[in-house]
Amino acid sequence: MYSFESRVRFSEIDGNGLLSIPALVNYLQDCATFHSVAVGMWPQHVAQTGRTWLLSAWEIENDRLPHFGEDIIVSTWATGFKGLRANRNLTICSADDEGREHPLVRADSSWFMFDMRTGKPIRIPTEEADPYRSDIERDAPLDMPPIPRSIRTNDEGTLTTPVTVAASLLDTNGHVNNAQYVSLALGALEESEAKDGVGGAAEDPLAHFMAMDDTRNPIHRLDVHYSRAAKLGDVICPHVHRGDDGSKTITLDDEAAKPYAIVRFTPRAEAR
Repeated sequence: MYSFESRVRFSEIDGNGLLSIPALVNYLQDCATFHSVAVGMWPQHVAQTGRTWLLSAWEIENDRLPHFGEDIIVSTWATGFKGLRANRNLTICSADDEGREHPLVRADSSWFMFDMRTGKPIRIPTEEADPYRSDIERDAPLDMPPIPRSIRTNDEGTLTTPVTVAASLLDTNGHVNNAQYVSLALGALEESEAKDGVGGAAEDPLAHFMAMDDTRNPIHRLDVHYSRAAKLGDVICPHVHRGDDGSKTITLDDEAAKPYAIVRFTPRAEAR
């Protein structure tokens, strides 16, 4: 298991004083990257071999979002390798003793190995998996349901404002960063709900910030499937779909309605 400690910064919170969902995703992907650095598999190794790990899917559950100034511990460990796929679990815990036993956030993730020279996925070479195998032997996987094979929608959805990919959305691979898709999905959802008259400005934003009340975060579960990489200049057309269970699914499509990524937000039971 690899872990690092941090403190929730003002730049990482939402209007309620809680770690924002995009910042949460950033913490998870940063932890996975730091783990690869710690075992010597990034970035020099990637430059030498032309092989890199790409994220296929997230399954993230939060029991409580960390609040501004809270000391946290972010951890990750590999849980298995099979064929073209690898899985790793991640947690975010409060840094106090009790918090370490009860993660605030739990996540499973699916990855695949990508050959940047051929532009294709490849079977995971033994030497790429070996540095992580001690995790599998030592650390048990989280008790979470399997990552869904697909995220389905039952309608065409409501189109919100298309986004042209700017350089600020890209990562070192020249692709839209994983967390940026989540930010775009949230923006599309907020736009759609504003048109429908849902939500609105808080009566006393400062009071909400000072309360740091997690009940104001209705999102309990976040599922993300990445289909294709959007690049500089591509146009992303977000479509918002509403499920019968209260979930909201945002398909981030190209202009031919083929998805780059699909993001599903599932609310807490009491918020449905």
